[in-house]
Amino acid sequence: MLVEIDERYCIGCGRCVDDCVGANLEVEGVTARVKGLCILCGHCVAVCPTGAVSIPSYDMADVETCVPAGAAVDPRTMLRVVKSRRSVRDYLPNTIEQDTLRLVLEAGRYTATAKNAQGCRFIVVQDELDEFKRLVWDGIEGMLAPPAADKPRWVKLYKPFLVDARAGRQDFLFRNAPAVAFVAAERADDAGLAAQNMELVAASLGLGALFNGYLCRAAEELPAVKAFLEAEDKPLQICMLLGHPAVSYRRTAPRRAGDFVMK
Repeated sequence: MLVEIDERYCIGCGRCVDDCVGANLEVEGVTARVKGLCILCGHCVAVCPTGAVSIPSYDMADVETCVPAGAAVDPRTMLRVVKSRRSVRDYLPNTIEQDTLRLVLEAGRYTATAKNAQGCRFIVVQDELDEFKRLVWDGIEGMLAPPAADKPRWVKLYKPFLVDARAGRQDFLFRNAPAVAFVAAERADDAGLAAQNMELVAASLGLGALFNGYLCRAAEELPAVKAFLEAEDKPLQICMLLGHPAVSYRRTAPRRAGDFVMK
């Protein structure tokens, strides 16, 4: 059975039944019981007032008491945090601590996924970044070697990046960031949602980030790079440079007027 209900603690209140998206729970007598299989969304665990529900195949030791709605962060402060984030293109050489990286990845792991698939793979390259850079640039150089007619269209855009990198000028793909994070997933929306939460937690930890579509495309297209990342058969959907910003911002950046429709 995928969900377990401890009859010693269940009070038959029916809250898990009412909140079950798959209608797989019912109250029988004074105890809730599981009728069939489910998507293991965990709502029954989260809504139970007595802690009677568990999912043994998941890490139940990681379950925490929720912060009351509206009590975590003032909404205007939260919006200011969102407005304050910037795409960082210049980083200090400081290594990111493993505990800090773990918090960023946990933010991605706990993000909602379609049908509760939880299918994202989170990959961080820091200790082996030099080897990763070598594979990327060597791979791009190799793809540029054939005659023009035989080159993939995407790789032609990378020629000036390669020239600058080989000459020791600006590294357009890596921008001296100490770490690179990828999110591999079948669904782009799953990866994108996870990456957004990761970026906000990174910002709260004093880190900067840059979403890097160019590096993501190269990593996905170059077999040696994809193998190095151990993404297996999952497409690389998101790439983020991570590190401590070498620049500080004093105010939020302006935006166009919002294009809102409210009915």
